[in-house]
Amino acid sequence: MIRAIFFDFDGTILSHTTKRVPDSAIYALNLLKKQGILTIVATGRHITEIQEFDFCKNFKFDAYITLNGQYCFNETETIYSNPVSKNDVDAILDHIQEDPYPCVFVEKDRQYMNFYTDSVIEEYKKLGTSLPTLENIERARIQPIYQLSPYLSEKQEKELFTRCHDIKIDRWTDYVIDVLPAIGGKDIGIQKVMEYYDLKHNETMGFGDATNDIPLLKSVGIGVCMGNGKEEVKQIADYVTDSVDEDGLYNALEKYQIIK
Repeated sequence: MIRAIFFDFDGTILSHTTKRVPDSAIYALNLLKKQGILTIVATGRHITEIQEFDFCKNFKFDAYITLNGQYCFNETETIYSNPVSKNDVDAILDHIQEDPYPCVFVEKDRQYMNFYTDSVIEEYKKLGTSLPTLENIERARIQPIYQLSPYLSEKQEKELFTRCHDIKIDRWTDYVIDVLPAIGGKDIGIQKVMEYYDLKHNETMGFGDATNDIPLLKSVGIGVCMGNGKEEVKQIADYVTDSVDEDGLYNALEKYQIIK
């Protein structure tokens, strides 16, 4: 029996095309709630970005795995917290001083950056959320940083990687990457949340579409890739459903007889 379902957000719950959550997905998520099945978001986004969408102002997930697994919580407490090492944050700040590029710094309750470029503005239009505030990024030397998103070239990325000692990198567009602790990712966040709720592997299901969802789909009992997902994600999924805009989430839950 499925007791919990983990959902990526962008391209899984939220449509890239309409920047909305399809009505069929809203209906399905509410049915899961009524049936007592835990609904858990597993996203690279910060909670402040998720809360900008109308659907998320009204629907409360049971738990949130945010920042690609680095900060996990529910309404009552923090479940897991895994910041980037101070030495690596300092190395990135030093690199920016020498070879300036835009970079988003993400704390538990806020995110900010040093400056905007056309690429930054374009990316946030695609994401459908507000730009991070402009602040003095030197505060990152003091505050815990859970994720960084530098906008840089592949050459700059290689240089950055050589300066850091305990990071992993996920490039999600031609000009922006996510920087996480080396021991980090959605799979680690899912593991911690499963332990918290005493969930067995065969009691879980997960949905995703992007390469950073591969660890998600491998961590659950049934891994479902959206029809709009990347080919490499489809290859490792237990099932490929329809696209997010073609009621993929609802259709997969109905196929597996999870919703009634």
